[in-house]
Amino acid sequence: MTSETSDAQPRYTYTPFPQSTTVHPLRPYYVPQNTDHYYTPLGNVTNSKVERNHKLINEESQSAIKEIFSLGLIKYISTAISNPFEVAKTLLQVQYLPNEDVIPVTVEGNSATLDSDDEASDDEGIYARKTLDSNSPGFRQPKNADIHGYIDTDIYDESTRPAYMVPPLEHGVWETVKTLKGHSTEGLRSLWKGQFTNWLYEMGHVFLQPTFEGALNDAFDLYDDTIPLIYLDRVGPNIATLIVSHVVAGVILSPLEVVRTRLVVQTASPVHKKYSGTFDCLRQMIKEEGLTSLYWSHNLVPSIVFHTVCPLLECTVPLIIDRVFHINPADSPILYGLAQLGLNTLQLLITLPIETIRKRLHCQIVSRVPDKSFATVVQTRKAPYVGMIDAIYRIIIEEGISQTFIPRHGSHRRRSVRRQRSWLDNYGVRRLYHGFYLHFTNNVIQFFFQIMNGVEDDFKDF
Repeated sequence: MTSETSDAQPRYTYTPFPQSTTVHPLRPYYVPQNTDHYYTPLGNVTNSKVERNHKLINEESQSAIKEIFSLGLIKYISTAISNPFEVAKTLLQVQYLPNEDVIPVTVEGNSATLDSDDEASDDEGIYARKTLDSNSPGFRQPKNADIHGYIDTDIYDESTRPAYMVPPLEHGVWETVKTLKGHSTEGLRSLWKGQFTNWLYEMGHVFLQPTFEGALNDAFDLYDDTIPLIYLDRVGPNIATLIVSHVVAGVILSPLEVVRTRLVVQTASPVHKKYSGTFDCLRQMIKEEGLTSLYWSHNLVPSIVFHTVCPLLECTVPLIIDRVFHINPADSPILYGLAQLGLNTLQLLITLPIETIRKRLHCQIVSRVPDKSFATVVQTRKAPYVGMIDAIYRIIIEEGISQTFIPRHGSHRRRSVRRQRSWLDNYGVRRLYHGFYLHFTNNVIQFFFQIMNGVEDDFKDF
Protein backbone atom coordinates (compact mmCIF):
# COMPACT_ATOMS: atom_id res chain seq x y z
CA MET A 1 0.00 0.00 0.00
CA THR A 2 2.80 2.32 0.92
CA SER A 3 4.77 1.59 -2.24
CA GLU A 4 1.69 2.16 -4.46
CA THR A 5 1.00 5.47 -2.80
CA SER A 6 4.56 6.66 -3.22
CA ASP A 7 4.64 5.63 -6.89
CA ALA A 8 1.38 7.44 -7.75
CA GLN A 9 1.64 10.86 -9.37
CA PRO A 10 0.04 13.80 -7.54
CA ARG A 11 -3.17 15.17 -9.06
CA TYR A 12 -1.92 18.80 -9.15
CA THR A 13 1.56 20.26 -9.58
CA TYR A 14 2.49 23.87 -8.86
CA THR A 15 5.63 25.58 -10.04
CA PRO A 16 5.76 29.12 -8.68
CA PHE A 17 8.63 30.20 -10.93
CA PRO A 18 9.96 28.94 -14.23
CA GLN A 19 13.06 26.81 -13.89
CA SER A 20 16.30 28.30 -15.06
CA THR A 21 18.55 26.37 -17.38
CA THR A 22 21.72 27.75 -15.82
CA VAL A 23 22.74 27.96 -12.17
CA HIS A 24 24.92 30.72 -10.79
CA PRO A 25 27.69 29.23 -8.62
CA LEU A 26 27.27 31.85 -5.88
CA ARG A 27 23.43 31.79 -5.93
CA PRO A 28 22.37 28.22 -6.76
CA TYR A 29 18.75 28.71 -5.63
CA TYR A 30 18.10 32.00 -7.50
CA VAL A 31 15.55 31.80 -10.28
CA PRO A 32 15.19 34.88 -12.57
CA GLN A 33 11.68 36.16 -12.89
CA ASN A 34 9.76 36.13 -16.15
CA THR A 35 7.54 39.17 -16.06
CA ASP A 36 5.20 37.74 -18.69
CA HIS A 37 4.34 34.60 -16.66
CA TYR A 38 5.05 35.64 -13.09
CA TYR A 39 2.20 34.48 -10.83
CA THR A 40 0.96 36.21 -7.70
CA PRO A 41 -2.28 35.67 -5.82
CA LEU A 42 -3.41 39.18 -6.87
CA GLY A 43 -2.77 38.58 -10.56
CA ASN A 44 -0.11 39.98 -12.93
CA VAL A 45 1.54 43.13 -11.58
CA THR A 46 2.99 44.25 -14.93
CA ASN A 47 1.18 44.53 -18.24
CA SER A 48 1.71 42.28 -21.19
CA LYS A 49 3.76 43.33 -24.19
CA VAL A 50 0.64 44.16 -26.20
CA GLU A 51 -0.71 46.41 -23.49
CA ARG A 52 2.64 48.16 -23.13
CA ASN A 53 2.75 48.74 -26.87
CA HIS A 54 -0.75 50.22 -26.79
CA LYS A 55 0.26 52.45 -23.91
CA LEU A 56 3.35 53.63 -25.78
CA ILE A 57 1.30 54.34 -28.90
CA ASN A 58 -1.22 56.31 -26.87
CA GLU A 59 1.52 58.38 -25.27
CA GLU A 60 3.09 59.12 -28.65
CA SER A 61 -0.27 60.07 -30.17
CA GLN A 62 -1.06 62.36 -27.25
CA SER A 63 2.35 63.99 -27.57
CA ALA A 64 1.82 64.49 -31.31
CA ILE A 65 -1.61 65.99 -30.73
CA LYS A 66 -0.17 68.41 -28.18
CA GLU A 67 2.59 69.43 -30.60
CA ILE A 68 0.09 69.99 -33.41
CA PHE A 69 -2.16 72.00 -31.10
CA SER A 70 0.78 74.12 -29.92
CA LEU A 71 1.93 74.71 -33.50
CA GLY A 72 -1.59 75.64 -34.59
CA LEU A 73 -1.97 78.07 -31.69
CA ILE A 74 1.37 79.73 -32.43
CA LYS A 75 0.51 80.01 -36.13
CA TYR A 76 -2.89 81.48 -35.32
CA ILE A 77 -1.40 84.12 -33.02
CA SER A 78 1.32 85.02 -35.52
CA THR A 79 -1.18 85.38 -38.36
CA ALA A 80 -3.41 87.53 -36.13
CA ILE A 81 -0.48 89.87 -35.42
CA SER A 82 0.63 90.20 -39.04
CA ASN A 83 -2.80 90.13 -40.68
CA PRO A 84 -3.56 93.91 -40.48
CA PHE A 85 -0.35 94.67 -42.36
CA GLU A 86 -1.02 91.93 -44.90
CA VAL A 87 -4.52 93.31 -45.50
CA ALA A 88 -3.16 96.81 -46.06
CA LYS A 89 -0.43 95.55 -48.38
CA THR A 90 -2.89 93.46 -50.40
CA LEU A 91 -5.23 96.42 -50.90
CA LEU A 92 -2.34 98.59 -52.06
CA GLN A 93 -1.21 95.90 -54.48
CA VAL A 94 -4.59 95.29 -56.13
CA GLN A 95 -5.69 98.94 -56.22
CA TYR A 96 -6.01 100.34 -59.74
CA LEU A 97 -5.22 104.03 -60.12
CA PRO A 98 -4.92 104.83 -63.84
CA ASN A 99 -3.14 107.91 -65.10
CA GLU A 100 -4.62 110.77 -67.09
CA ASP A 101 -3.73 109.17 -70.41
CA VAL A 102 -6.04 106.25 -69.65
CA ILE A 103 -8.80 108.38 -68.07
CA PRO A 104 -8.56 111.85 -69.66
CA VAL A 105 -8.93 114.71 -67.22
CA THR A 106 -10.58 117.78 -68.72
CA VAL A 107 -9.71 121.20 -67.37
CA GLU A 108 -12.87 123.00 -66.39
CA GLY A 109 -12.99 126.70 -67.12
CA ASN A 110 -15.66 127.95 -64.74
CA SER A 111 -14.38 129.01 -61.33
CA ALA A 112 -11.06 127.27 -60.80
CA THR A 113 -8.13 129.16 -59.38
CA LEU A 114 -4.48 128.65 -60.10
CA ASP A 115 -2.29 126.73 -57.69
CA SER A 116 -0.23 128.82 -55.35
CA ASP A 117 3.02 127.33 -56.69
CA ASP A 118 2.12 128.08 -60.32
CA GLU A 119 3.34 131.37 -61.65
CA ALA A 120 1.05 133.62 -63.58
CA SER A 121 1.38 133.20 -67.32
CA ASP A 122 0.12 134.84 -70.44
CA ASP A 123 -2.66 132.29 -70.93
CA GLU A 124 -4.52 133.26 -67.74
CA GLY A 125 -7.33 134.54 -69.89
CA ILE A 126 -8.09 131.04 -71.01
CA TYR A 127 -9.19 130.15 -67.49
CA ALA A 128 -11.36 133.21 -66.97
CA ARG A 129 -14.85 132.80 -65.57
CA LYS A 130 -17.39 131.99 -68.26
CA THR A 131 -21.15 132.07 -68.35
CA LEU A 132 -22.64 128.56 -68.38
CA ASP A 133 -25.27 127.86 -71.00
CA SER A 134 -27.85 125.22 -70.09
CA ASN A 135 -28.49 124.58 -73.78
CA SER A 136 -24.87 123.78 -74.53
CA PRO A 137 -24.01 120.24 -75.67
CA GLY A 138 -22.04 119.68 -72.48
CA PHE A 139 -25.20 119.65 -70.41
CA ARG A 140 -26.93 117.23 -72.75
CA GLN A 141 -23.95 114.88 -72.96
CA PRO A 142 -24.87 111.61 -71.20
CA LYS A 143 -22.67 110.17 -68.48
CA ASN A 144 -20.82 106.94 -69.06
CA ALA A 145 -22.75 104.00 -67.63
CA ASP A 146 -22.08 100.32 -67.18
CA ILE A 147 -24.14 97.38 -68.41
CA HIS A 148 -26.54 97.73 -65.47
CA GLY A 149 -27.25 101.39 -66.22
CA TYR A 150 -25.26 102.78 -63.28
CA ILE A 151 -22.99 105.74 -63.78
CA ASP A 152 -19.33 104.79 -63.90
CA THR A 153 -17.65 105.53 -60.62
CA ASP A 154 -14.63 107.79 -60.36
CA ILE A 155 -12.35 106.97 -57.47
CA TYR A 156 -11.17 110.58 -57.34
CA ASP A 157 -14.71 111.99 -57.27
CA GLU A 158 -16.37 111.59 -53.89
CA SER A 159 -19.83 112.22 -55.36
CA THR A 160 -19.64 109.18 -57.65
CA ARG A 161 -17.48 106.92 -55.48
CA PRO A 162 -19.53 104.20 -53.73
CA ALA A 163 -19.93 104.55 -49.98
CA TYR A 164 -18.36 101.15 -49.34
CA MET A 165 -15.18 102.08 -51.26
CA VAL A 166 -12.32 103.86 -49.52
CA PRO A 167 -10.63 106.93 -51.03
CA PRO A 168 -7.52 106.36 -53.15
CA LEU A 169 -4.75 104.79 -51.08
CA GLU A 170 -1.65 106.68 -52.13
CA HIS A 171 0.51 106.22 -49.04
CA GLY A 172 2.10 103.33 -47.20
CA VAL A 173 0.86 100.43 -45.16
CA TRP A 174 0.42 102.39 -41.92
CA GLU A 175 -1.76 105.03 -43.56
CA THR A 176 -3.83 102.30 -45.19
CA VAL A 177 -4.42 100.67 -41.79
CA LYS A 178 -5.61 104.02 -40.40
CA THR A 179 -7.89 104.58 -43.39
CA LEU A 180 -9.53 101.17 -43.02
CA LYS A 181 -9.93 101.62 -39.29
CA GLY A 182 -11.72 104.95 -39.71
CA HIS A 183 -13.93 103.98 -42.67
CA SER A 184 -17.66 103.70 -42.04
CA THR A 185 -18.21 100.24 -43.57
CA GLU A 186 -14.81 98.72 -42.79
CA GLY A 187 -13.74 99.53 -39.25
CA LEU A 188 -11.31 97.71 -36.98
CA ARG A 189 -12.64 94.20 -37.74
CA SER A 190 -11.78 94.53 -41.43
CA LEU A 191 -8.07 94.41 -40.53
CA TRP A 192 -8.48 90.70 -39.81
CA LYS A 193 -10.27 89.70 -42.98
CA GLY A 194 -8.98 86.42 -44.36
CA GLN A 195 -7.09 85.49 -41.19
CA PHE A 196 -8.71 82.05 -40.86
CA THR A 197 -7.96 81.31 -44.51
CA ASN A 198 -4.37 82.42 -44.03
CA TRP A 199 -4.09 80.17 -40.99
CA LEU A 200 -5.43 77.18 -42.94
CA TYR A 201 -2.92 77.84 -45.70
CA GLU A 202 0.01 78.13 -43.29
CA MET A 203 -0.91 74.92 -41.46
CA GLY A 204 -1.40 73.03 -44.71
CA HIS A 205 1.93 74.23 -46.06
CA VAL A 206 3.73 73.24 -42.84
CA PHE A 207 2.54 69.64 -43.21
CA LEU A 208 2.56 69.17 -46.99
CA GLN A 209 5.86 70.72 -48.07
CA PRO A 210 8.20 68.80 -45.69
CA THR A 211 6.29 65.59 -46.40
CA PHE A 212 6.75 65.92 -50.16
CA GLU A 213 10.39 66.94 -49.80
CA GLY A 214 11.17 63.98 -47.54
CA ALA A 215 9.42 61.56 -49.89
CA LEU A 216 11.40 62.89 -52.87
CA ASN A 217 14.68 62.70 -50.98
CA ASP A 218 13.94 59.10 -50.00
CA ALA A 219 12.93 58.20 -53.54
CA PHE A 220 16.20 59.54 -55.02
CA ASP A 221 18.34 58.42 -52.07
CA LEU A 222 19.43 61.96 -51.15
CA TYR A 223 20.61 63.36 -47.87
CA ASP A 224 18.13 64.15 -45.16
CA ASP A 225 16.26 67.41 -45.76
CA THR A 226 17.12 68.56 -42.21
CA ILE A 227 20.79 68.98 -43.17
CA PRO A 228 21.52 72.59 -44.30
CA LEU A 229 22.56 72.92 -47.92
CA ILE A 230 25.85 74.60 -47.08
CA TYR A 231 27.11 71.34 -45.59
CA LEU A 232 26.44 69.34 -48.76
CA ASP A 233 28.94 68.84 -51.57
CA ARG A 234 26.29 68.52 -54.27
CA VAL A 235 23.36 70.84 -53.62
CA GLY A 236 21.65 70.60 -57.01
CA PRO A 237 19.47 67.53 -56.33
CA ASN A 238 18.41 68.77 -52.91
CA ILE A 239 17.50 72.19 -54.32
CA ALA A 240 15.47 70.47 -57.03
CA THR A 241 13.48 68.41 -54.51
CA LEU A 242 13.01 71.50 -52.37
CA ILE A 243 11.57 73.52 -55.25
CA VAL A 244 9.38 70.69 -56.50
CA SER A 245 7.92 70.17 -53.01
CA HIS A 246 7.17 73.88 -52.69
CA VAL A 247 5.52 73.97 -56.12
CA VAL A 248 3.37 70.90 -55.43
CA ALA A 249 2.29 72.17 -52.02
CA GLY A 250 1.69 75.66 -53.39
CA VAL A 251 -0.45 74.44 -56.28
CA ILE A 252 -2.51 72.19 -53.99
CA LEU A 253 -3.15 75.08 -51.60
CA SER A 254 -3.53 77.75 -54.30
CA PRO A 255 -7.35 77.89 -54.01
CA LEU A 256 -6.90 79.05 -50.41
CA GLU A 257 -4.64 81.85 -51.63
CA VAL A 258 -7.31 82.98 -54.09
CA VAL A 259 -9.92 82.86 -51.34
CA ARG A 260 -7.70 84.83 -48.97
CA THR A 261 -7.14 87.60 -51.52
CA ARG A 262 -10.82 87.88 -52.41
CA LEU A 263 -11.93 87.99 -48.78
CA VAL A 264 -9.47 90.80 -48.11
CA VAL A 265 -10.35 92.82 -51.21
CA GLN A 266 -14.14 92.54 -50.97
CA THR A 267 -16.04 95.15 -49.01
CA ALA A 268 -17.13 94.51 -45.45
CA SER A 269 -20.53 96.06 -46.10
CA PRO A 270 -23.16 93.35 -45.40
CA VAL A 271 -25.30 94.66 -48.28
CA HIS A 272 -22.62 94.41 -50.96
CA LYS A 273 -20.43 91.62 -49.57
CA LYS A 274 -20.25 88.63 -51.90
CA TYR A 275 -18.53 85.96 -49.79
CA SER A 276 -19.42 85.24 -46.17
CA GLY A 277 -16.36 83.14 -45.40
CA THR A 278 -13.71 80.73 -46.58
CA PHE A 279 -15.90 77.76 -47.43
CA ASP A 280 -18.65 79.94 -48.90
CA CYS A 281 -16.07 81.48 -51.22
CA LEU A 282 -14.91 78.02 -52.34
CA ARG A 283 -18.51 76.95 -52.88
CA GLN A 284 -19.31 80.01 -55.00
CA MET A 285 -16.10 79.62 -56.99
CA ILE A 286 -17.11 76.08 -57.91
CA LYS A 287 -20.67 77.16 -58.65
CA GLU A 288 -19.88 80.22 -60.77
CA GLU A 289 -16.50 79.43 -62.30
CA GLY A 290 -16.56 75.64 -62.40
CA LEU A 291 -14.67 72.98 -60.49
CA THR A 292 -11.66 73.26 -62.79
CA SER A 293 -11.26 76.93 -61.86
CA LEU A 294 -9.75 75.89 -58.53
CA TYR A 295 -6.57 74.75 -60.30
CA TRP A 296 -6.82 74.92 -64.10
CA SER A 297 -7.30 78.66 -64.55
CA HIS A 298 -5.38 81.87 -65.16
CA ASN A 299 -3.97 81.54 -61.62
CA LEU A 300 -2.05 78.32 -62.31
CA VAL A 301 1.00 79.74 -64.09
CA PRO A 302 1.52 82.65 -61.64
CA SER A 303 1.26 80.21 -58.75
CA ILE A 304 3.90 77.91 -60.24
CA VAL A 305 6.22 80.84 -60.96
CA PHE A 306 5.80 82.34 -57.49
CA HIS A 307 6.37 79.07 -55.62
CA THR A 308 9.41 78.34 -57.79
CA VAL A 309 11.18 81.68 -57.55
CA CYS A 310 10.63 82.34 -53.82
CA PRO A 311 12.17 79.11 -52.40
CA LEU A 312 14.93 79.19 -55.02
CA LEU A 313 16.04 82.68 -53.97
CA GLU A 314 15.59 81.99 -50.28
CA CYS A 315 17.62 78.78 -50.18
CA THR A 316 20.47 80.18 -52.29
CA VAL A 317 21.12 83.17 -50.00
CA PRO A 318 23.30 81.23 -47.48
CA LEU A 319 24.96 79.35 -50.34
CA ILE A 320 25.97 82.54 -52.11
CA ILE A 321 27.31 84.06 -48.89
CA ASP A 322 29.30 80.94 -48.02
CA ARG A 323 30.58 79.77 -51.41
CA VAL A 324 30.71 82.97 -53.45
CA PHE A 325 31.47 85.66 -50.89
CA HIS A 326 33.34 83.24 -48.56
CA ILE A 327 31.98 84.92 -45.43
CA ASN A 328 31.76 82.94 -42.22
CA PRO A 329 29.17 84.11 -39.66
CA ALA A 330 31.46 83.09 -36.79
CA ASP A 331 34.42 85.11 -38.08
CA SER A 332 32.60 88.16 -39.52
CA PRO A 333 29.05 88.41 -38.13
CA ILE A 334 28.58 92.03 -39.19
CA LEU A 335 29.78 91.43 -42.73
CA TYR A 336 27.66 88.29 -42.91
CA GLY A 337 24.58 90.23 -41.76
CA LEU A 338 25.18 92.96 -44.34
CA ALA A 339 25.50 90.41 -47.12
CA GLN A 340 22.33 88.70 -45.99
CA LEU A 341 20.50 92.05 -45.83
CA GLY A 342 21.59 92.93 -49.36
CA LEU A 343 20.56 89.57 -50.82
CA ASN A 344 17.21 89.65 -49.01
CA THR A 345 16.59 93.12 -50.46
CA LEU A 346 17.37 91.82 -53.93
CA GLN A 347 14.95 88.98 -53.29
CA LEU A 348 12.21 91.51 -52.46
CA LEU A 349 12.84 93.38 -55.69
CA ILE A 350 12.25 90.16 -57.64
CA THR A 351 9.36 88.59 -55.72
CA LEU A 352 7.15 91.61 -54.92
CA PRO A 353 6.12 92.24 -58.58
CA ILE A 354 5.21 88.57 -58.96
CA GLU A 355 3.15 88.74 -55.76
CA THR A 356 1.38 91.89 -56.96
CA ILE A 357 0.48 90.31 -60.29
CA ARG A 358 -0.79 87.16 -58.59
CA LYS A 359 -3.13 89.06 -56.29
CA ARG A 360 -4.52 91.11 -59.17
CA LEU A 361 -5.24 87.95 -61.11
CA HIS A 362 -6.90 86.47 -58.01
CA CYS A 363 -9.52 89.22 -58.20
CA GLN A 364 -10.48 88.38 -61.79
CA ILE A 365 -13.68 86.33 -61.80
CA VAL A 366 -14.47 84.49 -65.01
CA SER A 367 -18.01 83.54 -64.13
CA ARG A 368 -20.03 81.01 -66.12
CA VAL A 369 -23.12 81.64 -64.03
CA PRO A 370 -23.27 85.37 -63.21
CA ASP A 371 -24.30 86.01 -59.65
CA LYS A 372 -23.81 88.83 -57.17
CA SER A 373 -21.11 91.25 -58.30
CA PHE A 374 -17.73 91.36 -56.58
CA ALA A 375 -17.78 94.71 -54.75
CA THR A 376 -14.26 95.68 -53.73
CA VAL A 377 -13.15 98.09 -51.03
CA VAL A 378 -10.64 99.63 -53.47
CA GLN A 379 -10.93 100.27 -57.18
CA THR A 380 -9.78 97.34 -59.30
CA ARG A 381 -9.28 97.11 -63.04
CA LYS A 382 -12.52 96.28 -64.83
CA ALA A 383 -10.85 94.89 -67.93
CA PRO A 384 -9.13 91.57 -67.13
CA TYR A 385 -5.43 90.99 -67.61
CA VAL A 386 -4.50 88.43 -70.24
CA GLY A 387 -1.53 87.04 -68.32
CA MET A 388 1.50 87.91 -66.24
CA ILE A 389 3.36 89.78 -68.97
CA ASP A 390 0.24 91.72 -69.90
CA ALA A 391 -0.33 92.60 -66.25
CA ILE A 392 3.20 93.97 -65.86
CA TYR A 393 2.86 96.00 -69.05
CA ARG A 394 -0.55 97.40 -68.10
CA ILE A 395 0.56 98.37 -64.60
CA ILE A 396 3.62 100.23 -65.88
CA ILE A 397 1.84 101.95 -68.77
CA GLU A 398 -1.59 102.66 -67.32
CA GLU A 399 -0.79 103.52 -63.72
CA GLY A 400 2.13 105.84 -64.14
CA ILE A 401 1.58 109.58 -63.96
CA SER A 402 1.39 111.24 -67.36
CA GLN A 403 4.55 112.89 -68.63
CA THR A 404 2.72 115.58 -70.60
CA PHE A 405 -0.35 116.40 -68.54
CA ILE A 406 0.33 119.26 -66.07
CA PRO A 407 -2.79 120.05 -64.05
CA ARG A 408 -3.06 123.71 -63.15
CA HIS A 409 -6.30 124.12 -61.27
CA GLY A 410 -7.41 123.55 -57.72
CA SER A 411 -9.54 120.53 -58.60
CA HIS A 412 -6.41 118.78 -59.83
CA ARG A 413 -3.94 120.06 -57.27
CA ARG A 414 -3.61 116.68 -55.56
CA ARG A 415 -2.72 114.86 -58.75
CA SER A 416 -0.16 117.53 -59.57
CA VAL A 417 1.62 116.76 -56.30
CA ARG A 418 1.62 113.04 -57.17
CA ARG A 419 3.30 113.75 -60.47
CA GLN A 420 6.17 115.59 -58.86
CA ARG A 421 7.29 112.74 -56.59
CA SER A 422 9.72 110.70 -58.66
CA TRP A 423 10.24 109.03 -62.01
CA LEU A 424 8.96 105.76 -60.53
CA ASP A 425 5.49 107.29 -60.38
CA ASN A 426 5.76 108.46 -63.97
CA TYR A 427 6.21 104.94 -65.29
CA GLY A 428 4.09 103.03 -62.79
CA VAL A 429 7.04 101.01 -61.46
CA ARG A 430 6.20 101.94 -57.88
CA ARG A 431 2.87 100.15 -58.20
CA LEU A 432 4.76 96.86 -58.38
CA TYR A 433 6.53 97.36 -55.05
CA HIS A 434 3.87 98.09 -52.47
CA GLY A 435 4.95 96.67 -49.12
CA PHE A 436 8.65 96.94 -49.93
CA TYR A 437 9.45 99.29 -47.05
CA LEU A 438 7.56 97.07 -44.61
CA HIS A 439 9.61 93.99 -45.49
CA PHE A 440 12.84 95.96 -45.75
CA THR A 441 12.31 97.44 -42.29
CA ASN A 442 11.75 93.95 -40.94
CA ASN A 443 15.04 92.78 -42.47
CA VAL A 444 16.90 95.76 -41.03
CA ILE A 445 15.49 95.10 -37.56
CA GLN A 446 16.59 91.47 -37.76
CA PHE A 447 20.06 92.60 -38.82
CA PHE A 448 20.44 94.94 -35.83
CA PHE A 449 19.18 92.27 -33.45
CA GLN A 450 21.87 89.91 -34.71
CA ILE A 451 24.53 92.55 -34.27
CA MET A 452 23.41 93.54 -30.78
CA ASN A 453 23.03 90.02 -29.48
CA GLY A 454 26.22 88.75 -31.07
CA VAL A 455 24.47 85.59 -32.12
CA GLU A 456 25.54 83.76 -35.20
CA ASP A 457 22.98 83.64 -37.89
CA ASP A 458 21.14 80.33 -37.91
CA PHE A 459 21.28 78.66 -41.26
CA LYS A 460 17.88 77.87 -42.64
CA ASP A 461 17.15 74.21 -43.13
CA PHE A 462 16.83 73.82 -46.84
